Amino acid sequence: MEIGELVKWWWHLGTDWGETHFTGMVVSSHLAKTDYEKVRILKILVNDGTILDVREDEASLEGIT
Repeated sequence: MEIGELVKWWWHLGTDWGETHFTGMVVSSHLAKTDYEKVRILKILVNDGTILDVREDEASLEGIT
């Protein structure tokens, strides 16, 4: 994923296990180190103006063409 790219993904919010779909634009990224690996974290501006951190390896994350 590159800065300026439109992306979509889904996530489970709350306890009802329903999928919540998100769309947004990648505004920046940085590397984060865990105990076992380095992962790229994307900062994504979503429709309501919130900026969310999403791991680049999130299974449901995909670019919008």
